[in-house]
Amino acid sequence: MADCTEAIRLDPKFFEAFRVRGRLHDMKGEFDKAIADFTEAIRLNPQSADAYWGRGHVYEVNRDFDKAIVDYTESIRLDPRHAEVYIGRGPAYSKSGEIDKAIADYNEAARLDPKQTTTYYNRGLTYGKKGDHDKAIADFTEAIRLNPNDAEAYYKPWLRIFLEG
Repeated sequence: MADCTEAIRLDPKFFEAFRVRGRLHDMKGEFDKAIADFTEAIRLNPQSADAYWGRGHVYEVNRDFDKAIVDYTESIRLDPRHAEVYIGRGPAYSKSGEIDKAIADYNEAARLDPKQTTTYYNRGLTYGKKGDHDKAIADFTEAIRLNPNDAEAYYKPWLRIFLEG
């Protein structure tokens, strides 16, 4: 954090320092500071897909799903090959009630990075929310196959589906 702040002091137009510091603020739960840094990074370099992804993530964590979807969508427009962005936008769509769009994002994430367990876990939750338990089971099974040591993958999905409806 101190190094990023010093880099910004030395070069206030160094967008990457704002982007990285935004991510560090995000990790510390300092969401207002994270949004400010990602916004400045975007202002300095509007072509930074990672800055839009970072700010979208902060909006999502703060349950501002409309803003999250806008930023994730811009990140995808700038770099459509980044599976993590689809994995991030999926829950924002799901929590906004746009289940089919969420599933489409998870499908694209699985195509881009078929070994990412989070894709299958989240898509399984989304299928469960939709009531398609066969597809949910298939996705949870794939998540467990990819990471058999993830104890939560064995029980937590069903608990969340039960609690969230």
